[in-house]
Amino acid sequence: MGPDFEACGQEFVKGAKDVYSHYVYRGSVHGVLQTADASLITVEGCRALCGTGTAYYPWKDSSNSITTWVLPIIGLLVQAPFESNQAWRTILLLARWVGSPIAVLSYILWNIKVTGKCALMVDMATKYDEYPAIDSEFSIMRDSLYILAIMNQYSVAPGIPPVEAERLLRLALFSNLIRLPASPNDPASLVKRRIELANNLREDRKKGVVPVFVSFLWFVFSLGLSIDLAFTDIGTNQTAHNLAIGFLMGWLPILVLASTVDRNLVSADAIRTKLNRLIYDVRCALLDPDILSLYMHDTHTTPEDFSWMHTLGDLELFPKDFFHDFGGQGRSHWHYGVAHPLLAGIESKFMAGYGRDWLSQGYAARLAIVVGSRNINGLKMFDARMVWQILASLLIIGGSVGGAFILSWYTPTVGLGCRTGGYLIYFIVALALLVIEMAVWWLTHETTHTADDHVARLGRDLERRVSSFGQVRRRPTTRQAMQKALRWLQSLTLRDLTLNTIIRPLEVANTGWLTYTVFAQTLGAFQTCDCMASTWTGEGGYIDFETYQYYAAHGVYLTWGLATGLSLLVLSLGLAYIVFEYCTQAHLSTENYTRALRGLKHTRWFKKHTLFIRLLPDVIITWGKLAWHRIRGGKSRRGRRSLVWTATCKKDPPVIDARNGELGMHMQGTEAQWKDVFFGNGKHRSKHNGGLTSSLRRNPDAPSMRQDGADDLEKG
Repeated sequence: MGPDFEACGQEFVKGAKDVYSHYVYRGSVHGVLQTADASLITVEGCRALCGTGTAYYPWKDSSNSITTWVLPIIGLLVQAPFESNQAWRTILLLARWVGSPIAVLSYILWNIKVTGKCALMVDMATKYDEYPAIDSEFSIMRDSLYILAIMNQYSVAPGIPPVEAERLLRLALFSNLIRLPASPNDPASLVKRRIELANNLREDRKKGVVPVFVSFLWFVFSLGLSIDLAFTDIGTNQTAHNLAIGFLMGWLPILVLASTVDRNLVSADAIRTKLNRLIYDVRCALLDPDILSLYMHDTHTTPEDFSWMHTLGDLELFPKDFFHDFGGQGRSHWHYGVAHPLLAGIESKFMAGYGRDWLSQGYAARLAIVVGSRNINGLKMFDARMVWQILASLLIIGGSVGGAFILSWYTPTVGLGCRTGGYLIYFIVALALLVIEMAVWWLTHETTHTADDHVARLGRDLERRVSSFGQVRRRPTTRQAMQKALRWLQSLTLRDLTLNTIIRPLEVANTGWLTYTVFAQTLGAFQTCDCMASTWTGEGGYIDFETYQYYAAHGVYLTWGLATGLSLLVLSLGLAYIVFEYCTQAHLSTENYTRALRGLKHTRWFKKHTLFIRLLPDVIITWGKLAWHRIRGGKSRRGRRSLVWTATCKKDPPVIDARNGELGMHMQGTEAQWKDVFFGNGKHRSKHNGGLTSSLRRNPDAPSMRQDGADDLEKG
């Protein structure tokens, strides 16, 4: 049976001035008891009077904590986007989400930003009050960018040349004149294929928002209940420490909700097969001399423009499956995606300068998308702007854990003990995992999956050293075993070695540590003399037996309010951001085209009337760019390289150079000379919106396939 601290405290207080005076703590006291006249007992005195065991909470109190916190946490976890029939991968994925939340949330927020960029480009493609019909250029562009957003969740097969891969993706997603091998006589076969694929992707998208929000509301209700109990029901310090558990896990609903926005499809493998088939068919079309000849004739290009294609026929460099693994929701380490290198190129080249209604320049704008920015790094491009997502995830996790840490630290006994130390260890390990992952990413950004990897060089060097000992007497089996082990080491990359020996073990260990911390507080495993005395640093070393009324009278609510405010602020800001992104991106993935336009209309209205909120950050960034431009002596970009949302078009927008897709003073050539590689011959363009021919329209009889998007909005 464990010690009874209540009876022990009463006995100590009665004899503190005579019988137990040698057990009275006479050192320095910090926090709310600093000016109080409380009877404090030393750790040695606690052990002697109360015992050395653990005073576990009664089942009544433990079951209440389980109902309040453990079950809502489990309810949130089961809503996370796990993969079916993948038991081992599910275990590792759970360990990654719980053990390394800073890194995971960074990847999720980055993918949300990229998807949001696709939605923003669709929004800015036309005028504020213009909503083109379903057979328009706008609709085709929406499909292409949505497919790109889905592709961003998959990892490219190792070894594929990044520059050639980027150009292949641009042609597959944004070119309109490539004839697929299955329909060599149909110049619109690729467009029809993308329309069909986009429809399938939208139909197969998971609609799991409502259950996730219900689980989130359960968590919020539990948090509110615990706050009310901590500030109104004055009892033991168990109530405050239970509230700290809620603060400690405050990042979890944000991560699960973020993964809902970054939601994977019903079957990731089936979608990967469809994406690979599209890219493979485009690749086969480019390798077909007849189809390529027709394409060059239609686009007025020369064989020199396709000199980069010599690697497409190499199956070792370009396997049949372009994408090899699903990496969405932060499940894959070092997953960057394929979308941002493509988007950043066209964004910085002409979209950022042109602004709203950039699609009005038709053939030149689309040619700029297909040609791209001539990025020498291709898909290996890494943008330093990802640091904002890292800082945001660090703020979310740090704010949640920090709120729990502050509350438990200032709940007497003040200091670093089992609870606060457990929170601190968890955060430090999660931060270390982020630092290790980013450091390895930086070290291997250009050489990963190549024969020149750091670990491969180390393995070859060690194998040469082992081989040099061949003349030394040694059993052949021993030497062969060592050489075999070193050849295995040589086959590993630095990422593989770090992942299997450092990152995954730490993720599993940190998940176990967090689980232990939560259940130890739930069951009362921290109710020992050493844990209650907060002896990890010089702050503690004593135990008090006062009540919450005593703590409240000496100002404990001030620090509790600070901890509560910090955690609630992080939770509220995180929730607001996730809801904002979900609502403003919904028009990109909405299956019904009429509803999509209606959602786009609401998005534009909302952004227009909340523009003042984003005005200050935009001004700061713009002036910062100008200042940096002057400091660098004109060597850096003067203006913004990002597309910024506006409701109005520019009065004198720059003209896009039709040959290289850059902003220029005049248009080189004529539309008759430069056919749009996206839309084809100019005679197929509509007078008002440049739409495709009616043969490309989807089913006109379906309710969601109406001919005039603006009329549908008015009727809606």
